[in-house]
Amino acid sequence: MQTPVIIIIIGLFIFWGHFLTGVFERRSIPDVLGLMFIGILIGPVFHLVDPSSFGKFGSLFSNLVLIFILFESGTDLKIAEVKSSFKESAGITTIGFISTWITTTILSMVIFRLPLLSSLFIGAALGGTSSAVVVGLVKKIAVKPKTATTLIIESAETDVFTLAIPLSILGFMLTGEMQAHTLVAQFISSLVMALVIGIFGAFLWSFIINRIQTLKATKFSTPAFLFILYGITEYLQFSGPLTALSFGIAIGNLPYFEPRLLERIVPNQNIVLPEAEKNFFSELVFLLRTFFFVFIGVSIQVNRVEWLLWGAVITMALFLVRIIAVKLVIARNTPLLDKATISFMIPKGLGAAVIATLPFQQGHEDGIIIQSVCFSVILFSTLYCVVLFFLLKKGFSMPLYKAVFGVGNGESDKQAGVAG
Repeated sequence: MQTPVIIIIIGLFIFWGHFLTGVFERRSIPDVLGLMFIGILIGPVFHLVDPSSFGKFGSLFSNLVLIFILFESGTDLKIAEVKSSFKESAGITTIGFISTWITTTILSMVIFRLPLLSSLFIGAALGGTSSAVVVGLVKKIAVKPKTATTLIIESAETDVFTLAIPLSILGFMLTGEMQAHTLVAQFISSLVMALVIGIFGAFLWSFIINRIQTLKATKFSTPAFLFILYGITEYLQFSGPLTALSFGIAIGNLPYFEPRLLERIVPNQNIVLPEAEKNFFSELVFLLRTFFFVFIGVSIQVNRVEWLLWGAVITMALFLVRIIAVKLVIARNTPLLDKATISFMIPKGLGAAVIATLPFQQGHEDGIIIQSVCFSVILFSTLYCVVLFFLLKKGFSMPLYKAVFGVGNGESDKQAGVAG
């Protein structure tokens, strides 16, 4: 393919991404479906693009997406908000993640005959929810503010689980060895070192940027420092992705972490990321995620239709397990509409997609099937979520939810209207 044609396609992809974002706002349809659909068309359907043609760029691109999405997720995770909503969100977050992890692990072992470690990796990677999809949908339906906050906080909290745990498991997958106490020790040590490096890096960067005023005028200085921090961590054979996540969390919550001893040394923490730089990060992540979801579509193994279909079956099982989790965790007096919304709000997103590519990049023998299954579940979980949202929005599925959950409490039980 000639260079001018590639440049034209890149421009069209960017415009397509913005167009789908507008459709998402008006129709409550996640843009990721359109992006993956385009990828499927130009990849496995019409064979215009071959995933193998990306070569090493595919691995580099995945790592760039991972760094930026982890950092932005970290800065968006406000510890004060998590603490205030922890009681309401902790139950569904923990039970939801564990039930998804166990279900997916068992099904992966039974259906694909995968070893335990590979199955655990798939389950952990798919244990969370996509904040991009969840935030957009909960704003379009008349659930209580408490329910909306719980779902949004869940999507933020599960990012930590779905990133930290698979990354810890991956090391054992590559060595082929696993002992329970070693896994726990490795996970704790990786998490602790990532937190230490990330938080220390955040304070160091805050000190540098407040001492060198010219850096404040640039928008790419923070990403440059993040790259350096990530590279050093990987060179020392610690977890670079976990460091990127903890660095983002620390940057977004520096006053919370700051010891009084450092108040005079590292001043003005709250202006480390001004609004202009946050907007720059958002645009950068938007650009990367646009190409990455197209890349997912290109990489889906349509020639292995059974993998795609089994992914749809696994996704259906996850939605059924979620209903059980809601019945166990959510208060009985919660409005029926809120219970119904919580029960299907489990779309999988960018974090899971990026994590799913890592075993294949590292040359693991199960890498291609892990990636394909995860991509399939991401596709179908988003599709199911949109369909169930539409049915609930129109009131078609309310009798079914009433039969499952019974009658809740409050006026929301009498409607399935759209907010705004």
